[in-house]
Amino acid sequence: MIYEAMCREARALSSHSLAVPMQNPESTLAERRAMWLEMLGLSPLPERAPLEAAVTGVLERGDYAVEKIHFQSLPGAYVPGNLYRPLKPEGPLPAVLYLCGHTKGKVNPPYQANPRWFGQHGYAALVLDPIQLGESQGVHHGTFHLGRWDWYSRGYTPAGMEVWNAMRALDYLQSRADVDSERLGVTGLSGGGAISWFLGAADERVRCVAPVCQTGSIEHLITDRATDGHCDCAFWINYYRWCIPDIGALIAPRPLLVAAGTEDDLWRPYAFRDVMHRIAHQYKAAGVEGKTGLIEDISPHGYTPKIRKAIFEWFNLHLKGDASPVTDDVSDYVEPEENLLVFGGKLPEEDAMRRADTILVEQSDRGTPVDAEKRPDRRREALSRLRATTFRHIPASPAPRLREWKADGAEGLVFSTYTLDTEDGLTIRVKTAVPTSDPYPLPVALYALQPEETNPFAGGSVSRPAVGPGIAIAGVEVRNTGITSTGPGYLWTMRRAYPLLGKTLPERQICDLLSALALIRSQPFAGPVAVYGRGYTAVLALYAALLDSDIPEVILADLPETHEDPAVPELLGILRIGDLPDNAALLCPRPITFVGKIPEAYERTRQIYETLGAGDRLRVIESVAAWRSG
Repeated sequence: MIYEAMCREARALSSHSLAVPMQNPESTLAERRAMWLEMLGLSPLPERAPLEAAVTGVLERGDYAVEKIHFQSLPGAYVPGNLYRPLKPEGPLPAVLYLCGHTKGKVNPPYQANPRWFGQHGYAALVLDPIQLGESQGVHHGTFHLGRWDWYSRGYTPAGMEVWNAMRALDYLQSRADVDSERLGVTGLSGGGAISWFLGAADERVRCVAPVCQTGSIEHLITDRATDGHCDCAFWINYYRWCIPDIGALIAPRPLLVAAGTEDDLWRPYAFRDVMHRIAHQYKAAGVEGKTGLIEDISPHGYTPKIRKAIFEWFNLHLKGDASPVTDDVSDYVEPEENLLVFGGKLPEEDAMRRADTILVEQSDRGTPVDAEKRPDRRREALSRLRATTFRHIPASPAPRLREWKADGAEGLVFSTYTLDTEDGLTIRVKTAVPTSDPYPLPVALYALQPEETNPFAGGSVSRPAVGPGIAIAGVEVRNTGITSTGPGYLWTMRRAYPLLGKTLPERQICDLLSALALIRSQPFAGPVAVYGRGYTAVLALYAALLDSDIPEVILADLPETHEDPAVPELLGILRIGDLPDNAALLCPRPITFVGKIPEAYERTRQIYETLGAGDRLRVIESVAAWRSG
């Protein structure tokens, strides 16, 4: 059911993307580019510190030379590469930035051959090692292999770091006397194809773009589960629900050639053809129909002579003004790997690229002193930003549709099951237990079922709070619990795919909680409805209360301390706005009741409550049974 709901959303998203050409695209260009940089984690752009570029060696090979270079994209963050150029360059050269896929980086034979062709044909061609590959340090496979779900909370994607490395590579090329800074292009295969798209959209200095075997749609990625075959660098943090045509519209009207193989199991023809059909209409509307194209071959993921020659001709035409056909392909020569190493086998020991995930994206300042006068402004700003990005796709007033209500029996408590449809078309259940001996309305403790819950009967076993007398409970089978539980066969895919829809699984669970809240409030037994959570679900309860100002109180047990912990529910870009203790303080002056103790990290929450004269509204009880409403 979750898969079907996600597929519906993905189809709607992709069908909407550039469905008709934009009129007067220049009027929205700055806004769209700002949105794109934000989704890459590059808003604001990092400071352009000195590159500290160095050439560690030069290979002379007949008609071309290879310079072994490195520069620092951020202070102490090394980017190694090889620059191919004519042995005796004549005048400032057009330059091509070549970006590698996920193999051995610049030493891999195809990634030698392509920039070498450019170097032999009057270009300067700089090929970079991607993060984690070749001589570049750091990590690409955060969610893919390492369970780094905190990357989403940080607003970090390695695509952003790769784009920033590429932007600094353009800075380096423009600093060279032998490069014409007005004639820059980018191309690359696979992961390098993705960054070619992303860089072309991010930086107008790129005058010619040619991604290879890395074009498709959000619909394709989600419906075909193609996300399973892609590293994190293939995706952006999709706050604004873009698809590839939206990225292409940022490249227009600059020359864009897309190359693809029809037998590529990662990118299928129905997707890349539809994407390019949409983009082509935008180019036609701009009067530059000849500046975009799709070249495909009956081939798997990779190059063919047909694809390579088309790319070479594209760059010759648009960077050199040469429309003649290319007759020669790449050579078979393979330079021994050790000859191309920039660092000679000894990598920098303190390479800041290893910490790219923690230093690239600007995070909230969590150490600012508490100022009672400025706090209301800070609260309004933080809530506005949370609504605009992290929770952008949760409706302000959820309107669930009740499918059915079932009476499940009574024995001191009336047990019921409510089945409802959420705003995105998923069917979930709410289990209630209402005391029979107390007059209505009753205080209600609403909670989400725990991820590990195996017995949702009567509100769950490990999830259900042991409340005191006179209190009703409502257990919400948020998605991936109860009847929508997916199990390991889809969970990893789902957690990696939801961000492509501008959402996360925990964000959707918060939305489910709020939908159930709207339903329960309409029931005759319901008085004030507080939200309760323990551990994982305590995070859901906290943010549900932030998004619904009518929730009078939140009850939290074992609340995690930071979104920097990969085990804590991931919420897109939340750390750009605030971590859990600061975000909890946004509830002030509403009461927060901690069960057992207040975790150490929440001393800052206490300080803020006390500064604002609401210190008595942070409460501690020994057990949920001791909780009383109000």
